[in-house]
Amino acid sequence: MQFIYKYRAVIALLLCTSLISGCWDREEINDIAFVIGIAVDKEEENYRSSLQIALPGQSGSTGSEGGGGGTSGNKSWFMLSNTAKTFRGTSLEGQKALSRRLYYAHRRTLLIGEELAREGVAPMLDLLTRYPLNRFSALPVITRGEAYKVMDTDAPIEKFPSEMVRELCFLNMRNPRSLKTFIDAILSAGVDPFLPIASVEENVPKNWKDAKTNIKLDGLAIFKKDKLVGMIDKAPADALILAMGEANAPEVMVKAPRGEGDIFIKLNENNSSLHPSVKNDKVSVTVQLYAKGVVVDNESNYGDLREKEIIKLNDAIHQKIKEDIVEGVRLIQQKYHADILGIGRSIHQHLPKEWDKMKDRWDDIYPDVEVNVIPHVIIENVGIVNKPIGVMEEDIVHD
Repeated sequence: MQFIYKYRAVIALLLCTSLISGCWDREEINDIAFVIGIAVDKEEENYRSSLQIALPGQSGSTGSEGGGGGTSGNKSWFMLSNTAKTFRGTSLEGQKALSRRLYYAHRRTLLIGEELAREGVAPMLDLLTRYPLNRFSALPVITRGEAYKVMDTDAPIEKFPSEMVRELCFLNMRNPRSLKTFIDAILSAGVDPFLPIASVEENVPKNWKDAKTNIKLDGLAIFKKDKLVGMIDKAPADALILAMGEANAPEVMVKAPRGEGDIFIKLNENNSSLHPSVKNDKVSVTVQLYAKGVVVDNESNYGDLREKEIIKLNDAIHQKIKEDIVEGVRLIQQKYHADILGIGRSIHQHLPKEWDKMKDRWDDIYPDVEVNVIPHVIIENVGIVNKPIGVMEEDIVHD
């Protein structure tokens, strides 16, 4: 009897397996075109969408035959570029010229051309947020000039130029602006969006042998809502990123307290906080910056960097950081009227009743907000040697 029960159980199990149809919605990898990055531009009344598509057959390791940036010279990607009246239309046109289905879930960078950014990116962002396969963690970047030219650089150190853009963003900021944080800033009150700027440059002088095009980040793009209103250069941009507490181990060059030359100090573990105040309808905010410093280069004839001279150097770097941040804030306040530091948002968080009184007038109030900067930097290490190398003892200037 027990044998009969086991027999019936086996028969029932076999019958159940006949009802399993397998993975009904599977797609073979050979039927998919993986989009690694995308560049979007505006050409008169049309959008241009340029897709960087991975070539699996050419994706060997860097330096090997067939690999991107390798010795064979074959690219591990190709560019598919189309124009249409709408951003969605460019994808539809591109699919017509491709034997594989476009797949966007692996795209991690979005390059936006300068002309399109100035006109407004809201129509493009609607598609990018509505379509399920688009990642909110993708990094949007503004380009100087056309975005497709940045996407089409050699960028020999990485397999894909779009991936190089992503790595540069993480080297520049601890928490680069993602598509999600960019859209949040557009929709939020008391803060204006910003994005890094990418441009094309030569890796060596043009008259050298084997010159190739490369990518660099060289500033910040300032937005009011979804429209680009200006671009600031790298120096003030770095100061503003430092004020946000987002700088990734930046180096600050300060003039030696005495003597001649400059000293470079690397700031580790930097962070910042905003402390707003409203008195007699006058708005002010204090930016407090905290960091630990390491002397990485002494190109001056200043001292042995002992205790007294370290104190002087601390004072010098405090003054330098304060001047740089104040100048960067003045630029975005007076020229672009853009609150990328989120001063309005800090008032909303710390002084909600005051914010309710001024939120409708914030665009008029913001340019006149007084910004005070208080750096707290401790120089922990001056390196293996104290004296500047190559400077004679009699030429060293002491305090």
